[in-house]
Amino acid sequence: MASVLDGIRVLDLSSGIAGPVAGMLLADHGADVVKIEPPGGDPRRGTPGYDTWLRGRRSAELDLHDAADRATFLALARTADVVIESFSPGVTERLGIDAETLLAANPRLVHCSITAYGARTSFRDRPGYDALVSARVGTLYEQRGHLGGAMTHMNREDPYLPELEVPEGMEPGSPREGPIFTYTPWLSFATAFNASLGINAALLARETTGRGQHVETSLLQAAFTVTASKWIRAEDSDSRGFRTWVYDRRATKGMFQCSDGRWVQHWVPNPAFALSSADGDTLQLRRDVDRVRDDPDRVGSDLENIVVLAHYFPLMADAFRKFPSDDWVRVAAEAGVPLQPVRTPEEALVDPALVAEGAVTDVPHPEFGSLRQAGILYGLSETPGAVQGPVPRVGEHTDEIRAEAAAGPAPAPAISAAATLPAPLAGVTVLDLGFAVAGPFGTQLLADLGANVIKVNAWRDPYWHANHIAYGANRGKRSIGIDLKTPEGLAVLHRLVERADVVHSNMRRDALHRLKVDEASLREVNPDIIYVHTRGFDRGPRSDSPGNDQTGCSLAGVTFEDGGCRDGGRPFWSLTSLGDTGNGFLSAIGVLQALYHRKRTGVAQSVDTSILNAGLLCASMTSLRPDGTPLPRPHLDGMQLGLSPRYRLYEAADEWVCLAALTDEHRAALASALGVDALPIDDDLASLLEEWFASRTAADAFAALDAHGVPCEIADGDFGVRAHDDPEMQELGLVVKQQHPKLGRFEQFGVTIDFSSTPQHIQGPAPVVGQHTREIMREHGYDDADVDKLVESKAVFEELWIG
Repeated sequence: MASVLDGIRVLDLSSGIAGPVAGMLLADHGADVVKIEPPGGDPRRGTPGYDTWLRGRRSAELDLHDAADRATFLALARTADVVIESFSPGVTERLGIDAETLLAANPRLVHCSITAYGARTSFRDRPGYDALVSARVGTLYEQRGHLGGAMTHMNREDPYLPELEVPEGMEPGSPREGPIFTYTPWLSFATAFNASLGINAALLARETTGRGQHVETSLLQAAFTVTASKWIRAEDSDSRGFRTWVYDRRATKGMFQCSDGRWVQHWVPNPAFALSSADGDTLQLRRDVDRVRDDPDRVGSDLENIVVLAHYFPLMADAFRKFPSDDWVRVAAEAGVPLQPVRTPEEALVDPALVAEGAVTDVPHPEFGSLRQAGILYGLSETPGAVQGPVPRVGEHTDEIRAEAAAGPAPAPAISAAATLPAPLAGVTVLDLGFAVAGPFGTQLLADLGANVIKVNAWRDPYWHANHIAYGANRGKRSIGIDLKTPEGLAVLHRLVERADVVHSNMRRDALHRLKVDEASLREVNPDIIYVHTRGFDRGPRSDSPGNDQTGCSLAGVTFEDGGCRDGGRPFWSLTSLGDTGNGFLSAIGVLQALYHRKRTGVAQSVDTSILNAGLLCASMTSLRPDGTPLPRPHLDGMQLGLSPRYRLYEAADEWVCLAALTDEHRAALASALGVDALPIDDDLASLLEEWFASRTAADAFAALDAHGVPCEIADGDFGVRAHDDPEMQELGLVVKQQHPKLGRFEQFGVTIDFSSTPQHIQGPAPVVGQHTREIMREHGYDDADVDKLVESKAVFEELWIG
């Protein structure tokens, strides 16, 4: 079967991480991606991950400063569907290849610009390395959170129970104060997701309008994306259930070391399960609870439960140390408790279940023969993806690309001036049957693109939906309360399905079948729906296991790398993780492509992905040679300071500074700033820099380095706190202020992708459970008497609020 993007031509001018990853996702689903490289090749070749991210492309060397080569590029752009570029603001204009110029010559072009801070911020020209942006905008401090949690920090309040002393080992991260440097470049991956989402949305919109457009996103917008549930302000933030201990920096994230020295991640911690199972000479299940979610001994998310965690943590740690990790995984599976081993990325790449489903694959390589790496990470049933080929050699296809440019453009399809869209998904209806974050975040992305998203809520949902974490995954939706366990409630859902375009769920498959909302059942109601199912893990031995961001990222190797475990650190789950939300992105990208295919062919299909697959993408800096050894790559130190002496955090006399002296030019500038003829190597350089930074304030260190052209930033822990009051952030639409029916004034992140023709629409804050039941039912042919009768029978329900 053909892949969904067969026939789409992409010109990839990007470098770094975000653009190459976005290009890989397009190539994996059939696009003809041509990497346009400067003479000698992309200077970032050799970066860990490039041997994965550049696969399936052709490569052409063109010097865009040369008039003849620039003319060749412009000829290619006249026939292309997509251009991806990551130049600093103003560079494309100087080269004459900016969006305005290219769209004038090819109105059907989708031009995607990726920058560090956007083209219109006052700090747009600051260096754009991932760690530097993370330092400047505060996400290095968000890795393990703040004392008292996100709402305490955002409201500038004293933390909850500041005198609470937590047991040794309970607080995540290295045993020091200050920001955390992670191995995973979270902002770059989030930017790749936003870019891919924007490109696919623009291609879908083009099917209606006939026109392309300029799509822009940035690492700054990615910062707002990964803090969607944290950088929130609510007028009534003391509403019952709104605050949680989860983002308190003192709170365990469920990492426990076992008797074999291996770690497991058990999330959400269940002390009764751990203590009772380990209460004896053998590890065995000694409790009988049908549903983990209904377990009375599961630690709830209310703020005060951090005291419960502090009490039980050392007892749980002792229990886990009694038995090996494999036994804990086995007993947890028997109990239906979410617990998985912390693996290395290399272990994930040899997992037979992941190989069997193609989430891990062997790809030919011009130097190594083949490489084992992350494979196809979301599935489309009728137009499956496939790795198109190996990483090209620099300039390998230059001659054939030049010949294609010289052949001249094909006639462009006629464009109807009357065909307009207010948003990419205007007129598309999505039914969200999901729970927690992984499913709902995907449908929130669709809502931001203009879809009419109807959240189908159950009676159990008000408690979760009161939590501020849920507010980062449900904005822009309307809510209908339905008891799907009743025949009458299921009939109401069927009425909605009849008119829907997309049904999206992250329930486990047994629950979908039990409730009769599985794909086969709903296709009998409406065969034209796009049916989306997202999983926790693989389709194999873990297919029925309860999954979440934490355990998915541990299976993928992310928490191992982010903890600096190769240097004695402990596994670390980042609060900016892209497990749940990455799963949401992959599902939303799949929906856009499935809608694109349906619009072109009339054929509907299903979309499938998982949290583990999102973790594999975030660990895709790892590849294995045929002999099983990994390609060399830097590793994070155990104190989570950085990847090398020239790319890490340093503590100044008052604050922390992040350094990124990565090129020869930067090294010379750093030597000049330090007043030395040449930089010493590695450990000696780290010692020299530690002393230099410690002897001055962060502001003085920054001024000295910046004056010499050394890329650096002061780590700012309060950027998110200030953002909602910053006129620049407000003017750019990066933050929004809305009115919530229960919480009052509500402020959260705004536009994450800028479209020149079909803009994002932030339709409103997250709904109250059941808030729109009557409104939605009226739209689907029910009158008030019908609704009243169904409410009385409890098949449907209206507004439920625990606050």
